Amino acid sequence: MSRTLRISLAVFISLAMLIIARTNSRGQPEHLVHVDGAYRFEMVTVPKIVESQSDTIRVTVSGPLDFRRVVFRTGQLRGLPPDQMDSYDRYQMLSVRGKPGEFFVVVTARERGGRFHYYFEVHTPDGLVEGRFLQADGSPFQLRYIGKVPIAILIGHVFFIFATVFCISMATIHAIPIIRGGAEIRPMAVYLFWAAVFCFIGGYPLGIPMNYYAFNGYWEGVPFGTDATDNKTQLLWIYLAFASLSTLGSLSRGKVGRDSFAPRTLGWIGLGTFLVMLFIYLIPHSIQFSQRFTYAFCYTWIALVAALYLAGWRRSRSVARV
Repeated sequence: MSRTLRISLAVFISLAMLIIARTNSRGQPEHLVHVDGAYRFEMVTVPKIVESQSDTIRVTVSGPLDFRRVVFRTGQLRGLPPDQMDSYDRYQMLSVRGKPGEFFVVVTARERGGRFHYYFEVHTPDGLVEGRFLQADGSPFQLRYIGKVPIAILIGHVFFIFATVFCISMATIHAIPIIRGGAEIRPMAVYLFWAAVFCFIGGYPLGIPMNYYAFNGYWEGVPFGTDATDNKTQLLWIYLAFASLSTLGSLSRGKVGRDSFAPRTLGWIGLGTFLVMLFIYLIPHSIQFSQRFTYAFCYTWIALVAALYLAGWRRSRSVARV
């Protein structure tokens, strides 16, 4: 495969991965439809609002609405969590002029990093609930307050993440002939090294200020937090660091250390960077898991990668003594 074709293929893969990540993000508006009894609800979600700014949440309700009220219920003002949604405040929604069955409410975001939950109900004149619109799992919807990220930090973060995906793609393209036997390891090792460097820069020096400006937080990867996005970046970087260290001998042309594994195994490790990246990108952005699961999964991953590297390091020392 020519160099031009390899680069073109890597760019295509990189763009495809970034599109998948954006499409799969929980932070994007979603079109939802729900039926409860005689009522059909339809809405495009508003997942986030910039702090101190306002936005409109709209819902369309079909059904017997004569003398009924469409009610917006939220714990915003009192900060009530999802498990107390029966205590949420009630606000009658306003109807959109000229659009029967369409209702709206205006909400204002507070300080970035906060969030509130809400859902909808249809009430009879005496207050009886005839229909509810919640998420599929029965929990209320969530809206986050975010801040504006300086353009330089945002562009830098996106650039280094794209560069990471590009280098992983190039390493994978070079890994395939190594697995088949006979190809040189160093080109793959070079791309693995730069992928690890770019991932670190995009995830830490630029990821931390991204977190601060957007969510008023800092680094929330294990052991400092359980944010899924930060932990996904950290898990990918750990594997990239392992892959780069495993090919250190080829990377340095034998001047620093030795390769930890046989060439074909290194090829599979290089291919593994793409598989790890694909797995991570298929996990929806902004999704959150339980604290217990996050810690268990992350520490298990770190332990497995560390054990694999130590096994390769001991192997390389044994081979060197022979």
